[in-house]
Amino acid sequence: MARFWPIWVVYGLGWMVGMPMNLLLNAQSSGTISGLSFAQYFAQSTVRELAAFSTMMTTLCFALLAAMAVFSYLYNSRGVAFFHALPLRREDLFLTNYLSGLSFLVLPAAAVFLVTLLSELGLGALDLRGLLVWLLAQVLLSFFFFSFAAFLAMFTGHILALPAFYGILNGLAVGLLYLVNQVLSSFVYGYVNVGRLNELCLWLSPPFRLGDSLALEYEWQEVTAQGDRLTQVQFHGMGTIFIYALVGLVLTAAALYIYRRRHLEGAGDVVTVAWTKPIFRYGVGVCAALSVGQFLYQFFRYSLPKGGWPLLGFLVVWGAAGYFVAEMLIQKKFWVFRGSWKGCVALCLAFTALIAVMELDLTGFERRVPEADRVVSVSLYPGSNAPYDSGDNTIASTDPQMIEAVIALHQAMIDEQSIHESDELGSNYETRYLAGAQRIDVQTAGSSRVELTYTLIGGDVIQRSYDIHYDTKSLADPASAAGRLDAILNRPEVILKQYFPTEREELLAEGTLRLTGISLDVYNTEQNQYETYPIPVGWREELIQAIKDDIGRGDLGRRYLLEDMERLENCYYTDLQITYEWSDPEKGSDMVRITLQTTASETLDTLREAGILDDTHILKTQFMQNVIDTASYG
Repeated sequence: MARFWPIWVVYGLGWMVGMPMNLLLNAQSSGTISGLSFAQYFAQSTVRELAAFSTMMTTLCFALLAAMAVFSYLYNSRGVAFFHALPLRREDLFLTNYLSGLSFLVLPAAAVFLVTLLSELGLGALDLRGLLVWLLAQVLLSFFFFSFAAFLAMFTGHILALPAFYGILNGLAVGLLYLVNQVLSSFVYGYVNVGRLNELCLWLSPPFRLGDSLALEYEWQEVTAQGDRLTQVQFHGMGTIFIYALVGLVLTAAALYIYRRRHLEGAGDVVTVAWTKPIFRYGVGVCAALSVGQFLYQFFRYSLPKGGWPLLGFLVVWGAAGYFVAEMLIQKKFWVFRGSWKGCVALCLAFTALIAVMELDLTGFERRVPEADRVVSVSLYPGSNAPYDSGDNTIASTDPQMIEAVIALHQAMIDEQSIHESDELGSNYETRYLAGAQRIDVQTAGSSRVELTYTLIGGDVIQRSYDIHYDTKSLADPASAAGRLDAILNRPEVILKQYFPTEREELLAEGTLRLTGISLDVYNTEQNQYETYPIPVGWREELIQAIKDDIGRGDLGRRYLLEDMERLENCYYTDLQITYEWSDPEKGSDMVRITLQTTASETLDTLREAGILDDTHILKTQFMQNVIDTASYG
């Protein structure tokens, strides 16, 4: 501790400033925050906030510095010879240095805890539970990250290699998963990230898992005159910290085991453990190929032929480069090609096999469509479609007919893979000129991101995601993917459930939800804003029934994949807004927006009978409004 005092002194002083000194400065402020004095708020809230991200980051960094310091003798020949010539077993050396390095973090944290405790007592703002949460997070995270750094220190004989390994391995799983997903989503038709693999990679990347888990939950007491008062702050994520602390125990035991068998002559080597050298070579090669190779491919992709084979060239070149660089670091010389070319060839063949599997679909992934009798439920996200109201949502169903319709859509998208993977059908518009030299742009082609999720018998889940391209011709073909998607979107039962889901209807029937308002939002061209007209209370239920009747006949809620003439002429520039409120006022409200359409005769008649639509309130269609906008800006 005397030799490496700057590490624990800086660590301790940093937390002295962040905890007790920060508390004392806050106590000088008059007034209140969230119904508490500044000192009380600091003790109850800020201390727990510091136990989350700040604690994780400081222990992450200083644990590495402590490990580099106490095990630095392993990285030069004179230090190794001196310490191992002493009449001490390797277990004694390891435990002495391990406990010394861990004390660099734990002892300052204990001192900060005591000083902060006395400060809170003196200010009358003691929150012992919050301080214990901070101290426990400090000790456990220090233990884990220092154990991880000590474990990695046993694998290398170069002091600069330790921070490199430590930094890379703390985020390697998440980084590799991202790079692999980039390749697969680009070249495997329909590929979606694997959720379970995402969770595994988060756990294998501690800073990411901890950053996602550590959080605070605030509880408030409503005080009308003075606002809300903070009553309790709960720290979430301690379970995750305990799990990593248990992993730290395993890493400590593994580090001791490796140290007992470490070859002392490996001081100065980047990798000292023989069985890890092939992992290092291939690991560097794979990382270089997936990162640099894929980056350069994306940079030049518009100048290259389509498909995965051009990517193979970048993967092979940069994979070989990474492999030989790793070999140079291991052998500490530049001329390493003669004895290591076989491993490089094996790596390049692995990349070739990967691309072949993707491009030739040797696993059958791209062609796989589940059997209807094995599907329990299906979820379809059709991408954005007009009109842009509450009907633009994910479609979920357990109906066998809907499941068969979605499977037929899925098969059609697979059959049309070459069309949907091409860039020939973009978002195209056709300019049409009207009387009086007026013009309007009508969409003739477009695309959507369609996502499918099947839940199978037994609980297995299949997910696919496709970019589907279409035009007016493909939409008119009921057997095409675009035609099938359009037919699914415009099923009356689907539209009705989008606007009036079963869950909302059940809550409304139970009295949990209350219908509190329904109004018409009419666009005022002169004022360039919407004007809202409330529907009289006596007409609300009748109007909602008229809306449901029109939807059931297919006269309202028609969805459009293109901004074509039918969409522009049928959809009004006007929405009906239906508002529900929960019986529990803390839950707020629920709102539905429905764009009116010219075919909704019963709904329009009801609005006229209620006195909402008259000679003054004239609705404009999308077509009429676009003509006005074109005239105004053109």
